Amino acid sequence: MVQSAQTQNGTAASQKVKKKDFIFTVNISPDKMHAHLILEKDSKADKNLAFNFEENELIAVLNEAGVKHGINSDKISSLAAGNPIFDKPFEIARGTLPEKGNDAEFELLFDTSNDKTPTVDDDGFIDYKDLNIIKNAVKGQPLAKKIPTKPGKPGTDVAGNTIEGQPGKDRALPKGKNTEISPDDPDLLIASKDGSISFANNLVLIDDVFSVHSDVDMSTGNIDFVGNLKISGGVKAGFTIKAGGSIEIGKNIEDAEINCGGSVIAKGGFVGSGKGTIKAKEDVFVKYVENQSIEAGNEVHVGGGAMNATIHAGNSVIIEGNKAIIVGGSITAVNTIKAGTIGSEFGTPTLVRVGYSSKLVKELDEIDEEIERLNNDTEKISKTMYSLVRLEIENKLSKQQKDALKQLKDHRDGIPNQTIKLEERKEEINRQLNENKNAKIIVTGNVYPGTTVQIGLLKKEFNKTLKNCTLKISQGQVTFVSN
Repeated sequence: MVQSAQTQNGTAASQKVKKKDFIFTVNISPDKMHAHLILEKDSKADKNLAFNFEENELIAVLNEAGVKHGINSDKISSLAAGNPIFDKPFEIARGTLPEKGNDAEFELLFDTSNDKTPTVDDDGFIDYKDLNIIKNAVKGQPLAKKIPTKPGKPGTDVAGNTIEGQPGKDRALPKGKNTEISPDDPDLLIASKDGSISFANNLVLIDDVFSVHSDVDMSTGNIDFVGNLKISGGVKAGFTIKAGGSIEIGKNIEDAEINCGGSVIAKGGFVGSGKGTIKAKEDVFVKYVENQSIEAGNEVHVGGGAMNATIHAGNSVIIEGNKAIIVGGSITAVNTIKAGTIGSEFGTPTLVRVGYSSKLVKELDEIDEEIERLNNDTEKISKTMYSLVRLEIENKLSKQQKDALKQLKDHRDGIPNQTIKLEERKEEINRQLNENKNAKIIVTGNVYPGTTVQIGLLKKEFNKTLKNCTLKISQGQVTFVSN
């Protein structure tokens, strides 16, 4: 027989079960995580009645009272062994608490080490100039992956009811400057623009400007960056700087290689033995240049002298300042060259060219070489075919020789068409080289003898000093007019 009494206001529930003249009172805590048992003899029972229950009988009594989980097996064994505790509550069952789940975490998908270990190639050569100090990222690159929370292991109360596990604490991705959540994956952090990666204050940051607060030398190694570079010092000989954006350099550049997708702004000079190069898709600004090479997609500005330099500009070369002089070397621009003085009183050979594309001239040279190769091929093919044709007449050609003869004929017959196309392209290049009639060279000082002026494909070397003039093409000749 079971008697139940459910108390109110969150207090324990009580169940009474009577078996063999013994009363089992089971009190279950409000949270159903604990069950206490009180044993009593029925008042009408024999006072000498022994407590005689098997373990399975005791468990059945508890089940009848609503206790189905967490039963204390040691207490059950003790009771079954004839060791009852009367008129005093003791814990007979305890529920299993639910566990807390794992908190969310994130995994960084880039190298976070600051180790300046030089690279070692397959041959074991150690490059102490390649220290990999910049961690580059490109737009859309994965930076961090979220590891979601995991639910905790569920618990069970004494009544056998499942208690859901506690959820782990969620954590946001470490979204910092110039990063964003992937539109395709809410658990993936990606770069929203090109730049250098860093991890600070639990945030992933992308900076599109990387600053070097020193010279570029053995302490930094070569620099290769996808964004803009700002270097407070200079660049020592033998080092390479590459940037996807622009490069600003605070001091002198020696025999170094500079290459960028924007502009180069050098506050110092560019001087060396002739091994230094600057290549920029946009503009180049230097204080002065000597012996070195500069190539710019738009303009080159030199704030002083250009001595024995090689300069190519897709638009203009401007030599300015108090010592705006070009001496020696070759200066080339598609539209305009402007300088104070060109050449020297000593007749230093100096070449200045406008209306001229080194790319087109190079293609022109390649076309001439290809036409010559095709002509040579024609002679070689004719000699080879002569012996095969003789065998063909005598009906002595093998199948392999017949195939070879056919290939030679096809190649020979295609040469004239190839030559015609090359000649047409050659004419088009010559037309382009001669069509820039507005190309000019502006000189505010002197043009000295020894200077060769080229506008388009027309060249002229002046044998007397010219003063304050503009050189351009007029009536098919290189002429000058006073400014």
